[in-house]
Amino acid sequence: MAEAQIETNSKRAKISRAQQFTMLEVLGASLVLGACVVISMFLIKYINFNTKVITAKDQAIADYDATIRNVGICVDTNHNDKLDKEELERCNPTTTSLDSVSGSLRYKVLTEMAQNTDLESVARQRNESCYEDGERIDFNKLYEESSDDKQKQQYLQMSKICSALRVIPDALPAQQNTEALMASLNQIFILTGWEPDRLAPRDDGGPTEVEGLGAIPVSLSVEGSDKVVLDTLDNIEHSIREFDITTATIEWTSQGLNLDATADAFYLLEMPEVEKDITVKAADGKKAKKKNTGSKE
Repeated sequence: MAEAQIETNSKRAKISRAQQFTMLEVLGASLVLGACVVISMFLIKYINFNTKVITAKDQAIADYDATIRNVGICVDTNHNDKLDKEELERCNPTTTSLDSVSGSLRYKVLTEMAQNTDLESVARQRNESCYEDGERIDFNKLYEESSDDKQKQQYLQMSKICSALRVIPDALPAQQNTEALMASLNQIFILTGWEPDRLAPRDDGGPTEVEGLGAIPVSLSVEGSDKVVLDTLDNIEHSIREFDITTATIEWTSQGLNLDATADAFYLLEMPEVEKDITVKAADGKKAKKKNTGSKE
């Protein structure tokens, strides 16, 4: 009996040790599995985040590329609708021929708009430097033929001054120049053959409802015959500069008509920055709302 008891105790001890080893093996396997799951989740999140970053960078590069080609700064010599590194390194806007960027904004402005007959019909008298021996100088041609960067910049500037493009800054100046506005109105009155009784800028100017556009308010008073008042309004209406009459009062007098009006002329405000920063986040960062489970007594 004693020998049987000893053998039974020995078997129980062996079984107990085997169970312990099995539990240790299961515990080790669980730890390894858990570590693998954690590492896998980290790697998946890391890969997803890097994918988002790479996608955002590729989109920014594509946007810059499209902007450069649409404006007409560089030439796509490979004709694959994409500028490679070598094309960007060779890019020089000053030496880029207009014919090589046909269809771009630069080409349309310096060729089509510069020769626009509708703009030319309302253009003011050109500067004397735009002519040579009574003939208008073709600064676009000189720009294309020149190989000197300084000369090309000078020809480009003169092309803007001596072409129909000069109507654009006359119609919508890039700064709030009240003196130039008064001179424009005075020119209108000279064309009408009338001297104003009252013409003065107002102090309530500033930004308008249109983004990037500012207003210069003016007050004017016209008194005279029906023809004088109507001719003044007609010349203001046909001016290349926009005048928005906000209020007007017309009275009939013994001399004809008396007009008191307030109007706004416009100019461009400083252009806002077009570049923007984008923050790429690994997660949306939305936190789940916790429900209040407390009971009321």
